[in-house]
Amino acid sequence: MKFKLLAAIFVFTLFFSCTTTKIESKFSPVFVTNSSKYELLPPTAMSGSIEELQRMEAFFGKNHIEADIYVIANEDQLSMILMSEFGTTVASLFYDDENLDFESTLFPKKFKPEYIVADFQFCLYDEEILKPRLEEIGLELKVSSEAGKDGTFTETRILSQKYKIISKVTKKFEKNSETGADELKSIKYENFLRGYSYELTGVSE
Repeated sequence: MKFKLLAAIFVFTLFFSCTTTKIESKFSPVFVTNSSKYELLPPTAMSGSIEELQRMEAFFGKNHIEADIYVIANEDQLSMILMSEFGTTVASLFYDDENLDFESTLFPKKFKPEYIVADFQFCLYDEEILKPRLEEIGLELKVSSEAGKDGTFTETRILSQKYKIISKVTKKFEKNSETGADELKSIKYENFLRGYSYELTGVSE
């Protein structure tokens, strides 16, 4: 993997910083559109929990990268560790509503990690909590689901403003054969306004 390419892709989108950056207890609003400012929700708004290694595939224009990212997300925190192809940590993020700590050696110093957290919240936070927050800033969230074969199903989230689609989230679930619980297998996030997308897929042990 060429990390110069990785930096180019996420300068305007998701991840991290050319010099080490650290932000604590001071969150900036996220401009979902040029006029709509979103304030981060607390981790307690998270639906379910995640703690596993994910394979990330991302696109920005014609650029494409792949990397491993370890994610811990529950009602207490959001933690992400981005790893190089050699297994070394190249970026990390920790958010627990009181602190937002962000460190990296790759991406622009002025990049705001709030944008990473916001994208994650749009994907996974509770629909009933997200909707009113988004409506306050002139955005609409529509959530639908479709059953598949063998107990699988897909959830789709569409974020729009005045009938113009801003972003789309596609989450795929499968039934755990032992517990019968629905398990999240992959998340695909497409931001049509900013022109980027990424997909996270759980890595089987």
